[in-house]
Amino acid sequence: MTAEPTQAPLAGVRVLELSRVIAGPYLGRLLSDLGAEVVKIEPPEGDQSRQIAPKWDRGMSGTFISMNAGKRGLCLDFKAEGAKDLVLDLVRQADVIIENFRPGVADRLGFGWSAIHSAHPRAVLISINGFGHDSSLRDRRAYAQIIHAASGVLHDQADYVEGPVQHLAQAYADTTTALHAGIALLAALREAEATGRGRHVEVAMYDSVLSTYSETVKVLREPSGRGLDDDTNGLFHAGPHGDIVVAGTLQHIWALLSRCFSAIEDPSPPGADIPTKARLRKAAISDWMIEHASLDDLIRHIEEAGLACSPVESLTEALRGPFGSERQLLVPVDDRKGGIREIVRSPARFFANESKADDGACAVRGPAPLPGEHNEDVLAEWLGLTPDQIEEWRQRGVLKVDTSAKS
Repeated sequence: MTAEPTQAPLAGVRVLELSRVIAGPYLGRLLSDLGAEVVKIEPPEGDQSRQIAPKWDRGMSGTFISMNAGKRGLCLDFKAEGAKDLVLDLVRQADVIIENFRPGVADRLGFGWSAIHSAHPRAVLISINGFGHDSSLRDRRAYAQIIHAASGVLHDQADYVEGPVQHLAQAYADTTTALHAGIALLAALREAEATGRGRHVEVAMYDSVLSTYSETVKVLREPSGRGLDDDTNGLFHAGPHGDIVVAGTLQHIWALLSRCFSAIEDPSPPGADIPTKARLRKAAISDWMIEHASLDDLIRHIEEAGLACSPVESLTEALRGPFGSERQLLVPVDDRKGGIREIVRSPARFFANESKADDGACAVRGPAPLPGEHNEDVLAEWLGLTPDQIEEWRQRGVLKVDTSAKS
């Protein structure tokens, strides 16, 4: 699954990543998979995602490995005297800088946009934060679950299923923001190549979620709530065949299935109101599904009616089942603890010429780094520092090595 850097679309692009947890690191991981050289700087305590895990998995957690595979790692104390000078020296060698500090923090540390642009006018800076630097909530701490709550997503999902508000069991706000940031970054990088001048681009998690969340159009159309025609919750319980999702409104699903299959009879009495019709017709469809001899027969019949459908699979089945295996989704990487951990590959696949075979231009480039693992290598390659000069930075308390992740 590993491609040579010269095959990759972003080969030759240097990325300096000053970010942690998920949104910024996931962006860096995507760029690494596309061939960019990504150097991640961590503070002495390490990226928080190293520790956001069960006790047995801390240090080199699954989340950290997944978000940081293929990168090289530096460990610096940003608050130490002279640290900003070393960071700016690295900035001068980078094409892209990624940071996800709260607004104003990078400026206080000495490497905000003004300092970066002065040091390297062609560099592109991508700033990821929760609510935007010019907003009244600029200083609020923002993680995915905070944005899910503030953006209305949790409330809307609870309203949709007519149940209590519950957390989303995923970092939707982080990964969505990373994808928006990636698009903006590539546009700014292209502009910098054409004009010779870099750009500061900010991507707020709050904005990203609401820009991407498909249900905003319904609320904007009807602020009082969803209409009856918005019921696209095509989830049916099919007994021994499990749960089945069918795309479309219930009215549309009923019309196509009842037209194609005479065995589905309308159970609603004359004059029934719309909610009663919907409840009874949905139950009739479920009964029809249960009567099928096999899941394959059921799927075939639904598709014959012109509807899209899928059984509800477990996450494990989706990753490790026959189709996940066919898609070659899982990539083994060194977990840096003497074992192997699988992570999910980036989805982009590049085809050579007319061939339909993936040529490996987008691929996992290696394991995630230990804290400070590449201090000497990166400072020698990027800045030309000698071992004595690197040792001087270490003696000054700027350069750190944290071995806690190895345990």
